[in-house]
Amino acid sequence: MVKDEPIKDMLGNVNSSLIASVLKRTYGGDASTIPTVEYLAPQPSATEAPAGVKVSVTDKEIVYQFGKSLPTNASWLTSLAGSELNWLQALIGSSSIVQGSSYITNPIRRLLFPRPHEKVVVGLSNGQPKSIVAYGGARSYGLHDSEFKATEIVYNSSTNLIDVTIFEECHQVSVPLTLQFEYKPSMGSAPIHEIVAGRNNRIKAFYWKLWYGDDQTLPDLDVHDTFTGPEVTLNANDIEKFCSIVGNNDESFKSVRTDKISAPMDFAIVAGWQVCLTYLHFDFSMI
Repeated sequence: MVKDEPIKDMLGNVNSSLIASVLKRTYGGDASTIPTVEYLAPQPSATEAPAGVKVSVTDKEIVYQFGKSLPTNASWLTSLAGSELNWLQALIGSSSIVQGSSYITNPIRRLLFPRPHEKVVVGLSNGQPKSIVAYGGARSYGLHDSEFKATEIVYNSSTNLIDVTIFEECHQVSVPLTLQFEYKPSMGSAPIHEIVAGRNNRIKAFYWKLWYGDDQTLPDLDVHDTFTGPEVTLNANDIEKFCSIVGNNDESFKSVRTDKISAPMDFAIVAGWQVCLTYLHFDFSMI
């Protein structure tokens, strides 16, 4: 017994004694035999590639090739995540991630859903995954080259940072959008955290290049600036088609109900947004 021993030291001694007792009883006093895990989570079970997915394996990569018939999202993501607790299992297996001060549904799972004729390549380093690249997985309208790199995920083991780059094809040019995440294995309940610093600016720059050209740079714009676009004329058929698509049944937007057709406020995005005129090639003529 120690007189006037601080409670911190007392509890610390009790804790140390319990650890020493468990170490001696379970591992024979040899700390080097204690198994380790990346983070505290249920150990994933070993899974094979879903039926219908062709797999080829080398020392440097694992290649998954999809056909027209696709596996379920759950079975594919479970297989892709692997059977070890590591950054890839955390990135794909987590149902939610941390974004700033909030928890959000994990967007990477939706990004990696299987798509017809897609090819997914998992890069390996000493048998451990270091990257994922998806080819030919079209997410938007139109035909895509089967070798088009749609998504690239790269893990930096020295910094625990994960760079996720999404590519969109625009006039045969690949426009990238990069998101960044941090792998925090010490936080087993939420091991993936999105880096939100600069996120909004990266998204703005992506759309600016997508609409105006990959050689364009996002200017420094102020929300109080006045923007003037070219003169635009609207076609009644386009207004009616738009209202039909969005489910707006107001009779003032139908030419059969009124001599002077109006346009709904949400149609202003078509009339006033120069990007829509240049990128989507809307063809308007005088009413």
